Amino acid sequence: MHSFDKATTWRKALALAFTIVLAAAGGLGAQTVLKVGTSTEPASLDPQYSTTGATQQASQQIFETIVSRSQNLRMSPSLALSWKEVDPLTWELKLRQGVKFHDGKDFGSDDVIFSIKRIPRVPDSPSSYKRNVAAIKDVVAVDKHTVRIFLKTPSPQLPIDLSFIYVLPSTTPENATIDDFNKGKYVVGTGPFKFVEWVRGDRFVVERNPNYWGQKSSFDRVIFRPITNDPSRVAALLAGDVDVIDNVSPVDQERLRKDNRVSLISKPGVTMMYIHMDSNRDKSPYVTGKDGKPLDKNPLKDPKVREALSLAINREALVSRILNGAAVPSGQFVPEGMVGYAPDLLPEPYDVEKAKRLLAEAGYPNGFSITLHAPNDRYLNDEQVAQTVGQFFARIGLDVKVQALPYSVFITAATKLEYSIFLMGFGNTTGDAARGLTAVLATYDASAGLGANNRGRYSNPDFDKLIKAAAVENDEEKRDAYLQDAARVAFKQDRAILPLYFQTITWAVRKGLSYEPRMDEYTLANKVTIVR
Repeated sequence: MHSFDKATTWRKALALAFTIVLAAAGGLGAQTVLKVGTSTEPASLDPQYSTTGATQQASQQIFETIVSRSQNLRMSPSLALSWKEVDPLTWELKLRQGVKFHDGKDFGSDDVIFSIKRIPRVPDSPSSYKRNVAAIKDVVAVDKHTVRIFLKTPSPQLPIDLSFIYVLPSTTPENATIDDFNKGKYVVGTGPFKFVEWVRGDRFVVERNPNYWGQKSSFDRVIFRPITNDPSRVAALLAGDVDVIDNVSPVDQERLRKDNRVSLISKPGVTMMYIHMDSNRDKSPYVTGKDGKPLDKNPLKDPKVREALSLAINREALVSRILNGAAVPSGQFVPEGMVGYAPDLLPEPYDVEKAKRLLAEAGYPNGFSITLHAPNDRYLNDEQVAQTVGQFFARIGLDVKVQALPYSVFITAATKLEYSIFLMGFGNTTGDAARGLTAVLATYDASAGLGANNRGRYSNPDFDKLIKAAAVENDEEKRDAYLQDAARVAFKQDRAILPLYFQTITWAVRKGLSYEPRMDEYTLANKVTIVR
């Protein structure tokens, strides 16, 4: 193998750390290696195990979806070259020819059929893809590269759903376990990189797929290193231990802008940060009276209490002081310009006195005690944000304890409904409000794939009706209206969750490299290029 450039003077001038010499059989060979410092790591290497961002990010290095999403979340061809609605209950896909899996198997209709039908059978998923196949009744092959999908109900947004279905070879055993995938046994895709190894907590290594049908990577090998601590990630970049880092904190951005060894690349994201509450149970585990004794009822079930909590949050202060401006206050799931955006749902104003009045009207003039849980290594300044929100709640009379945990621990407990109130984020990576509204706020129904991220078990039949109507509506204006009305029920009427802000994502790369940023916030190695 050859290094990326033979010009010695150019190489020395840039002093790039991403070229190293590796021992090879028969002598030494130069190999280009990219080292990426990431703020998280995947839950599993089974690409259909979890919709969580860290797992999808790892999956996209190796696997591909049926339909792709561009950097700006537009649907684009991938393993499917084209798709069309034959009638309201039938779609036809034309598949890309000449594609091979990493093990040499030819890609075809059988793999798409297998991958779609496998999703409902993936066990113990903390955030299932079932909702993406819920409308599908059957999938059949017309020929080796044509597939027909038959639906239970009309689904105009089927191409969006297909953009979340990662394709595995049909030869993957039905009884393949999560442990099998995590050991790399069945990590076989069609993507730009092939699996090498995964040592949880230390490294995830892939190598270039020489037979990739698309644009090949600039690098022979990529090593992803999970570095959850923000300052440590920056230190690794400046020391040359890694070449790219993601989720650069606002404080570190100020420092790095003054360092000519690195470049910063930012992109407005679609991850909405919010406060999720247990609005379902009569007794909630982390809500008590100020004396520590259980309350007769769960105050978070009362819309007045939830509105009071929302009014207590100074979103502008969060953005300007805690995030150094690297976010935009939000009042709903999607920013302006996306489908389902309701222009009247603005960020809740900060009003401490009204919040206190609402608490008193709800029967809690002296407040109550709560524990606010949060991750400490997943989102921008997540622990600091949680601490600040806790202080806001204290100003209206609540006794608040904040407990921040590693994301892997936090999300497992949140999915098991072990919390009463917690900080969370959701990325609307379709450019459309439907996915977030359906995943986070639809009445939980595991069999239908609804409410997979509804960890507060909010439920409102009126909201569900609107979401279901939007799901089968072909008229774009009517569908947009349904989604807007659903948002009004959830955010204005019920305060089902409390929107905080949309975060802006920033990457840092060493000089001599460039990165194509994405609205879905993923760090994809094949989007890192060498600047000549």
